[in-house]
Amino acid sequence: MTEETTSHYDPTKVTDTIALRVSKSSFGQYSKCPRQYWWNKIALPDLRSPATDAMVRGTAIHQVMEDALREVSENKVANIVAGINDDLHDSFSKYAIEQGVQTEVAVDALSEILQDITLNWGHIEILELEDKHVIPHTVECIVANPDVEGCAETITYPVELVGMIDGVFRMPNGNIVVVELKTGNANMSKISRTRGELAFYRKMLMLAGYDEPTHFLTIMPDADDADLILKLEGKRNTELFYGLTQGLGVLEKINKRTITAMEKRLSVAVHGIMTQQWPIKWNEYFCTEWCDFHLSCNEELLGVETFINQE
Repeated sequence: MTEETTSHYDPTKVTDTIALRVSKSSFGQYSKCPRQYWWNKIALPDLRSPATDAMVRGTAIHQVMEDALREVSENKVANIVAGINDDLHDSFSKYAIEQGVQTEVAVDALSEILQDITLNWGHIEILELEDKHVIPHTVECIVANPDVEGCAETITYPVELVGMIDGVFRMPNGNIVVVELKTGNANMSKISRTRGELAFYRKMLMLAGYDEPTHFLTIMPDADDADLILKLEGKRNTELFYGLTQGLGVLEKINKRTITAMEKRLSVAVHGIMTQQWPIKWNEYFCTEWCDFHLSCNEELLGVETFINQE
């Protein structure tokens, strides 16, 4: 069977042989706004908004990192143990030209952050770069028992966890690091959200047979906020790496609270999707700025339009 026939984002298409498909972005979207999930995955799954300039730029910089790291890896294969060498800067420059982002300071910053990590660790061992995972899993959801007041029951849902992780590194001491590259503005809330995304990837890696990852590495080549650095410097279980004029790499030891929070969000999202709960989580800023469907929700909230759950 192909991936298309083994899982689906639409719960109405889930059967004994087709599981619910869950990606980092899909369960994150449901957590943020169930109604937006419904519009994107069920009502209008084929509708795609044009890529913004920021999205095109971000994709290009991601590609530069992947291509450059593959080139400096042993035998040019990312999943073979390899040290980052002195050719890293040249490789970044070459692939930046290929992607049309050679004038981006963020590309230089990205290379410099990786070089700073290399100097600190001695080398970077690359285990994965943008490898695609499709992993069967069962999610347990604890919900109120409608027949017995004050009691709860456990419901299980078969799912397929899917995703492509920006990178998986191994430190010289053997610790496994889950890597995420984030372009654009850098702030504490973005780091917090990314932490949750990396926790999802950590789960996928463990289900795929990896030893338990111990650290998250968030690379933000556009970071230039001195206040952000001051907030992070000296933070417990956190180490920072820098570009020469901008850019920041944040290495954090994984804590149980992050894992527990992600597992709870995943459980709530899967149950909500499977029971087709699509409430609006209205936010005056987020909805109007970042959701293509906010006009419909606004009309519904004002009583102009009634939402009809389409099966």
